[in-house]
Amino acid sequence: MKRQDYLPWLLLPLVLACGPEGPGLDRAGLPEGPAVLPIQEAAWTAELLEERARKDAEFATSETSPMAGTQYLKSEPAERVFLTREDELFGLDYERPEGAVLAMTRREGLWWWQALDPELICRRGDEVVPSGSSVDEPALLSLGDLRLRLFPAEDRVTFIVFDPRRRELLEFERLLYFPPAPALAVHAELVPIDEPDAIEVLTSRNLKKTFYRYAKVRFRLDGTEQELTALKPALEGEGSEGLFIPFRDATSGRQTYGAGRFLEIDDPATRFFVLDFNRAFNPLCNYSPAYNCAIPPRENRLEMPIPAGEMTYPH
Repeated sequence: MKRQDYLPWLLLPLVLACGPEGPGLDRAGLPEGPAVLPIQEAAWTAELLEERARKDAEFATSETSPMAGTQYLKSEPAERVFLTREDELFGLDYERPEGAVLAMTRREGLWWWQALDPELICRRGDEVVPSGSSVDEPALLSLGDLRLRLFPAEDRVTFIVFDPRRRELLEFERLLYFPPAPALAVHAELVPIDEPDAIEVLTSRNLKKTFYRYAKVRFRLDGTEQELTALKPALEGEGSEGLFIPFRDATSGRQTYGAGRFLEIDDPATRFFVLDFNRAFNPLCNYSPAYNCAIPPRENRLEMPIPAGEMTYPH
C-alpha cells in the first residue's frame, strides 16, 4: 500500500472559511459540498493526474510491480525454513530437500540467511547483504530474472515472488480510474477514540490481521451524515503513523473491486480536514494472487456509491 500524500493547499478551503482553528462545528454542522474551491480545481486536478501517472509508471517498470506477483509463501512457526525451486515454482520446506535455494535460520532472536544457489543475491535498498548475515527487516532477493520480497517476522518468514514475464505485466498499460471528482474531496471531522481497541480484520487468505480502532471520520455527502472508522496497525512505533481507512460502498463489486478499497492518509493536524476519495486505491489482491489483503470491516460499509479513485482492474 502506497501512502497518498495530502497537499497543504487542499486544507486552504477550511482555513479560508473557518480560520486557523477550524470551523468549530459539531457533527451536524460539517460544511456541505466539495472542499476544493473552484479557483484551486485546476491545480488539484493536475496534481491528481500526475499522481496517477506516477503510479502507472511504477506498475509498468518496477521489478516488484504488483502486476509481476506470482506467489505468496508464508512459513509455519519454525527455527529453520528452506526455500525450494522447481522451474519457476517456489515452495517451503523445514528439512533441507533437493532444489533448496535458500536457508533461513532463527538464532539469537534474529533470522540468518544462507544462499544455497550461487546466483542468489540479497539486498536491502542498495546494500548487498552477504550470505550468512542476519536479516531483521524486509529485503529483496534476486535469482536470475526473478525477484522475491522477504519479510522476516518473529517466528516465521514470508516471501512474495515476482516474475517479469507474467502476462499481466507484459500486457499492462495503465490502471483504471474514475474521472477527477472535486465533489468527493470532502470536509471531514476526526473524532479520536478515547481508548483504541484491537480489532481482528479478516484477509483475502482467510487469515486475520490485528488493527486498532483509532478514530471516527465523519463527513456529509448528498445531505447525509456518513462515518468511517480509521485504523492503525500499531499505536506506537512502526505502523503508528498515518490512518488506514478501508471501506466498501455501493460501487464495490460493480465498478470497483469487490472486496473494497483503501485510503491511507497522514494523521490530520487539526480536528477538521479534507478527506479525498479521489485517492482511494485498490488492494493489491486486485492485481495478483501473491498478496494477503485486509477486508474492510462491516462498520466501514457505506450504502451510497463513491464514484472516485481507482476502479477495479479487469483480469
